[in-house]
Amino acid sequence: MKIIKKLVLTIALIGGISSMNAQVSAGGGVAYNEGIDAPGLFAKVEFEIMENIAISPSVSYFSGSQAKIVGNSYKNNLFAVDVNGHYKIEVMMDELDVYPLAGLNYSSYKNGIETLNEGYGQNSGNALGLNIGGGGRWKFADQLSVFAELKYTVSSLSQVVLGAGVLYEF
Repeated sequence: MKIIKKLVLTIALIGGISSMNAQVSAGGGVAYNEGIDAPGLFAKVEFEIMENIAISPSVSYFSGSQAKIVGNSYKNNLFAVDVNGHYKIEVMMDELDVYPLAGLNYSSYKNGIETLNEGYGQNSGNALGLNIGGGGRWKFADQLSVFAELKYTVSSLSQVVLGAGVLYEF
């Protein structure tokens, strides 16, 4: 239920920002989080506020990193909200851009363990951090583009995230 509340708040924030006069793209994709060794899904929006500068809020959910070690079962989940800035560098005329990114990250994680003798235990927490990384975006149709990003989050829950997806330009 907490995840749904966070998602609704994030969508409301994105909706408020979208009232600005900017070129807007929205979409999503798949990602891998090295910090908890888990695949995930994400949704993001890009607001081009100047010719080469964009702000990109996103939400991500990583689930399923499970391991069984000597009768114990471990599971990790992570929900993240990011707001990154992109400085786009045009490589091919209006088709391919690359960009460094920097921004803020909020992560909420939950680690569970189930043991044969002691039952189920859970550890959870939150972390604020800074993102640094880069990405690329290829516009293959009038309103569609694909992108890939690699970012490192510097926080008490440091993580590397590799993601790829599709954006629709409004």
